Amino acid sequence: MPRYPRNYLDTSFFHVMSQGINKSYIFEDEIDIKFYIKNMYEIKDKYSVKIIAYCIMNNHTHVLIETKTTENLSKYMHCLNTRYGLYYNKKYKRTGYVFRDRYKAEGIYSEEQLHNCIKYIYDNPVKAGVCNKAEEYEFSNYKKINFTNTREYSFIDIEEDKRVVCNKLVKEFLKVKELKLEELKCNKTELGELVKILKKHNISFRIISNIIKINREKIRREYNKI
Repeated sequence: MPRYPRNYLDTSFFHVMSQGINKSYIFEDEIDIKFYIKNMYEIKDKYSVKIIAYCIMNNHTHVLIETKTTENLSKYMHCLNTRYGLYYNKKYKRTGYVFRDRYKAEGIYSEEQLHNCIKYIYDNPVKAGVCNKAEEYEFSNYKKINFTNTREYSFIDIEEDKRVVCNKLVKEFLKVKELKLEELKCNKTELGELVKILKKHNISFRIISNIIKINREKIRREYNKI
């Protein structure tokens, strides 16, 4: 069997970002930010989450989280942002969503990437011109870490991450099986095997369908036969 690329589920470290609708302010003053941070720590044990690094800006948040499952991560972020949304709407006498869409998350796969991510999070207020040094910013848990041999870090949408992983897995599978993508439509056995591999990486039927150009229901049927 070939060695397949890992995806974001093969890690316990996640860089998570939440953003205000239309990039508008979601924290009007330091009381708002402190309320958010307070809740971050209040509920972390309930969802088995460890906070490694964070930086709270006026219109978005960055949090580096360690947790064993994406289910823990999802429940934690849902609870955290729901609590804050209710607080914000009540305080400012408004209705509707506070945060833009769902949170975004990216898996961290190496020590170098971990250090680069932490540096990226702490450097946010510096790049925004809020302060000159990361340690000067009040609303982060800045830690002095030896950032040697670091590379530029950029945030990736978790959905895009899964599409990239899916595409790589499909290409490697076809290469090993000496198949063309079009041949999968007529080869139910190989299609079922491929889908089984992709589902082990928690890739949705929607993304699989988009990548291999086969009807979602047909993919689902072959997977259920396994």
